[in-house]
Amino acid sequence: MFPWKTVIRLDGSSGTPLYLQITNAIVREITSGRLAKSTKMPGTRAMSDTLVVNRKTVVQAYDELMAQGWLESFPSRGTFVSGKLPIVKPHVLNADENTTGSETLRIKSTGFANYKVKPKHTIEINSGTPDPRLAPIDWIYKECRSLSGSSYGKHFLKYGDARGDEKLRTSLSQYLSETRGMNISKDNILITRGSQMGIYMILNVLLNENDVVVVGHSSYDSADWSIEHLGGKLKRIDVDEYGLDIGALENLLKTTKVSVVYITPHHHYPTTVTLSANRRIQLLELALKYNFAIIEDDYDYDFHYSSSPLLPLASLNHHEHVIYIGSFSKIFAPAIRIGYVVSSRRIIDELSKIRGIIDRQGDPVMEHVLALAIENGELQRHLKKTLKIYLLRRNLICRLLTERLGDHIEFKVPEGGMAVWVKFRNGLKPDARTLIDDCLKKGVYLNVNHDFIDNLNAMRLGFASINEEEINAAIDILAGAIITPPAS
Repeated sequence: MFPWKTVIRLDGSSGTPLYLQITNAIVREITSGRLAKSTKMPGTRAMSDTLVVNRKTVVQAYDELMAQGWLESFPSRGTFVSGKLPIVKPHVLNADENTTGSETLRIKSTGFANYKVKPKHTIEINSGTPDPRLAPIDWIYKECRSLSGSSYGKHFLKYGDARGDEKLRTSLSQYLSETRGMNISKDNILITRGSQMGIYMILNVLLNENDVVVVGHSSYDSADWSIEHLGGKLKRIDVDEYGLDIGALENLLKTTKVSVVYITPHHHYPTTVTLSANRRIQLLELALKYNFAIIEDDYDYDFHYSSSPLLPLASLNHHEHVIYIGSFSKIFAPAIRIGYVVSSRRIIDELSKIRGIIDRQGDPVMEHVLALAIENGELQRHLKKTLKIYLLRRNLICRLLTERLGDHIEFKVPEGGMAVWVKFRNGLKPDARTLIDDCLKKGVYLNVNHDFIDNLNAMRLGFASINEEEINAAIDILAGAIITPPAS
């Protein structure tokens, strides 16, 4: 049944008579192709009931439409859209991606890869995410329901502060002070929907067209895309076993004005190495000397196995040159889209303006519950549990990689994080697409960066999100695909 009540919107306060409003609405439906020729129209009584108007108004509209040639009436059969009208095909959005013409809008394409729907699979190896099956999801959502249902919690369902829930910012400032040595208050924190939003907003505030941004020779692709999308120019510096090559950076700074240096100090993406203490101090000294900003993306600081993690650059006296990013998404689950930015009040104020433009605010209920998780120890209990489990998974996948693929690969056991950086000794015989397709046929989806395989002859294998049984099965299949690739 045609949705007449939806498409014919009548405005009694309009200067246009109601019968003409009905007439014009029906003409629009016919000319758009949504109301095909020879379609039977509702009777005048049925249409008047649907539109809640006097039947005489509908009769007047139908008479007008017949006079104009849009409708035709047949005794004992009813009223129809005229069969003499030309056929108008309704426009199907995106029916032809290559459509050109004056009716096609000009859009600015980013030129970057789109996130694709995951294919059907049994086991997924990604580039390093937490296992949501371990997260206290029942507790989190129980607290969300309890909070939103209480009289006290009703105000969280309204618009709030673009900087994020005040209780979370207060609890988080104390937590970061205790765990990372940061001397901050709630006013130094902005809550985001994950670290990626934080990266994009910070670059929005810092970058002008053609500003130079330094990243690792291999780096986090989404950060690279944000830099390029916002008009920045990427300059890549080598990364070795001690992190970003600060000597090479210093040489660059002598000849090139750098606006931002983006780093992932724990643990560099994708190679998993940790930026050494000595290089951290050198990097900070260069930032002060050459006046550039450091975006410190500490996405998996909490997962360190061999020893205590190094204190962030943001914990040192940096005169607002370091902007720190963290994420609860990497602690609990990717779908818990809560991250945070730590910086000076001046920068946080500017970031909150950007936040107000693109997202207005985050999820106040979820943010408040995460504040409770910090205060009642739920966060710390979860970290303690998952750290032990991820350590066992790291050890297992490293042992299996050595046993099954030791002659074909080389890697260093990561000190922390949720992934292993694996290099192929003599080159990988199948290309990335062939390897991924072969594994997928056997139930393992390699949700990893293709470019690392094809261009760097390496692969980042996440272990945290899959259990021991899944690790065993996945490495068996991966090893089979690498050692005996399918015939071309």
